[in-house]
Amino acid sequence: MITNSKMKELISGIDLSSIDIKNYYSVFERENSNNEKYWTISNETDCTMCTTSLIGKELTDFEWDNNEIYVANSRDIKQVLNLALKMFMSLKKILEENYSYQQFDLILSVSDKDGDITPNANIRFYAVRDNYRIIDLENIENYKMEALLVYTINS
Repeated sequence: MITNSKMKELISGIDLSSIDIKNYYSVFERENSNNEKYWTISNETDCTMCTTSLIGKELTDFEWDNNEIYVANSRDIKQVLNLALKMFMSLKKILEENYSYQQFDLILSVSDKDGDITPNANIRFYAVRDNYRIIDLENIENYKMEALLVYTINS
């Protein structure tokens, strides 16, 4: 698990292993026309955005764009973080248990916005293909997101 300093501050004192895991979403394995595997997330049985003809690294970008969970359930950043961590840990478990043959980056970003915009979190994941990563793990402090946590699954 890699975090920037803001995320370290937000999750300090939280035991991630004790988070109550509940299946909020399902992950589906798909294949494009070249028989390359890719993964999509949905909380519905009908997944209309789940097909693509993209190949290679483009599949990683496709997953980044389509595998997003947006959380804005409260004006309290701790409540947003609490729900986001439950979803994050749930996805981590699903990816570890069902797709152990594939490496993934699972990302949680949290923003504590000012003004009328409520605090929010985004959870995304993508398969790591040919060592291509959207998040530069070596320079995690350089990202503009306020708080960032990256967990590499099946590394």
